Amino acid sequence: FVSSLFLGVGKTTLIQKVTQALKSSGIPIDGFYTEEVREGGRRTGFDVVTLSGKRGPLSRVSADSSTSRREYRVGQYVVDLVSFEQLVLPMLRNVS
Repeated sequence: FVSSLFLGVGKTTLIQKVTQALKSSGIPIDGFYTEEVREGGRRTGFDVVTLSGKRGPLSRVSADSSTSRREYRVGQYVVDLVSFEQLVLPMLRNVS
C-alpha cells in the first residue's frame, strides 16, 4: 500500500532535473538512479543510470524458472551483476 502512494509521482524526473541544475551550476556530483523499463505497457525490469550518463541493465523479468546457470534473483527479477559491478560498485566504494 505505502509503495503504491509513490508510483508515478516523478521521482526520476526530479533527480534528473536536480542533476542538470547542479551540473549547470558547476557543482561536481556523482551517483546513480534506477529507471523502470517497460515493454508493451508492462514493467520488464530496471536499468541503472549513472549521473555521468552511463546506462546498463540492472534487472529483468525472467520467464525461465530453470537455474541451469548461477543467477541472482530479487522476486521475479534476475539481477545483472556485470552492470551492477561496473556501474554501481565503483561509486559505492568511493563514498566517504
